[in-house]
Amino acid sequence: MVVGINRVAGELQQAMGNEINTGLETWLAHKNIQVEKSFIVDATCGSVNVVQQQGTFSISTQLSFPYLPVFNHFAKHPAVSGLETVIMQFASPVSYTGDSTRHFTPLIFSSEKSGTHSAPLYFDIQKKWTDVDFPMKSIVVAGVLEGKITGQKDSKMIVIGDGDFAINGQGQQAQQLPPDNANLLVNAIDWLSDDTGLIELRTRGITSRMLDQVEDGKKNFLKWLNVLLPVLLIISYGIIRAQRNRLIREKRRNENYNR
Repeated sequence: MVVGINRVAGELQQAMGNEINTGLETWLAHKNIQVEKSFIVDATCGSVNVVQQQGTFSISTQLSFPYLPVFNHFAKHPAVSGLETVIMQFASPVSYTGDSTRHFTPLIFSSEKSGTHSAPLYFDIQKKWTDVDFPMKSIVVAGVLEGKITGQKDSKMIVIGDGDFAINGQGQQAQQLPPDNANLLVNAIDWLSDDTGLIELRTRGITSRMLDQVEDGKKNFLKWLNVLLPVLLIISYGIIRAQRNRLIREKRRNENYNR
């Protein structure tokens, strides 16, 4: 079974985050799976569009929003094999509180700069986030539980702390789904059905290289490299071509030059 559960929800128009109770969290708790009623915040995150009024003009700007965490730390497990970037909206931590009669394997982790905020809360879109706001690391957002989950027969269950990670919406609310979000769901189903061969084929390509995950020093180096390298190549080509033409002219001046 694959379980994607929303334990919290965010309303950006009202700038509010609230707890959700569906009964599924109680059922999971009986299996010793705890899904916290809190938001994972991460320095590696998505962004939201904010409309700001400047005089008579409305300007739309994108602001980083840590409540939309971007996950790129994965366990060595077939269910997450080949994944690079999974983006979730309002994800919650997942943990195992049982004993060794069942085995819990964390699958997806937050970055080295992350944290949690308990619901309910108010979203401060204009907040200037600093490292102090991210005191935690490697928060588990998904895991697999194996063993005698129900009865005496061994079974497996994958739990993900966001029920909307593979939903792209409908109508005017539809949005493009990150490829690895869909790959995560399909990989999980393939692994649970013991069909891991397709996982390697599906996730063989490179899907994302986000620049906001690159250190500032390296980012500046890459920026100037992209600007200067083409110029240096053109100058080098010009110098080589000029030297070649000069050698040809010198040969032609030589009285022993044969056409």
